[in-house]
Amino acid sequence: MQEEQIDILNPDGTPAGYSCGRTRVHAEGLWHRTVHIWVFNSEGKVLFQLRSHLKENNPNLLDTSCAGHISAGDISLNAAVRELREELGLVKSPEDLEYLFVATHECVLNGGTYLDNEYYDTYRTFATDEEASRLVPQPGEVDDFVWMTLDEFFALHAQNPEKFVEHPKDYGWLGVLRGRN
Repeated sequence: MQEEQIDILNPDGTPAGYSCGRTRVHAEGLWHRTVHIWVFNSEGKVLFQLRSHLKENNPNLLDTSCAGHISAGDISLNAAVRELREELGLVKSPEDLEYLFVATHECVLNGGTYLDNEYYDTYRTFATDEEASRLVPQPGEVDDFVWMTLDEFFALHAQNPEKFVEHPKDYGWLGVLRGRN
């Protein structure tokens, strides 16, 4: 199986004009694009995925509902729809997703062997009760799902931040959303 190809960006977010494999992207810390999708249910709870214990980075941590790389030549919205289907078994159309914002993320993991420099587009969608009851974790990617109210998330995050993949910009948005409720 051929490795996923990813379009490379310059540090300012403009296209660099080439793509390469995911391994090289993270070995060299090349800038690239990803998506984050937050899923809410009918009770206003937000879905967190428990990253697989087999993941190369951040295993066994709670993370965004769904996230993934944007493949070379693809667009953000298509990637978001694909990732929802692959990671959660949630089938949505592009019209079901609300674009929220773009943010940057830079981190060094695994003793400096995994460099993650990305621009990510953030989306929100909603799962009906029936859809929420049928979520299926993708083996090797997701071990489990946890639904939390925003108050529960912020309380747990304050007590145990080490249980979460840190996404300050996403969590800031969740805080604004929490303030509106």
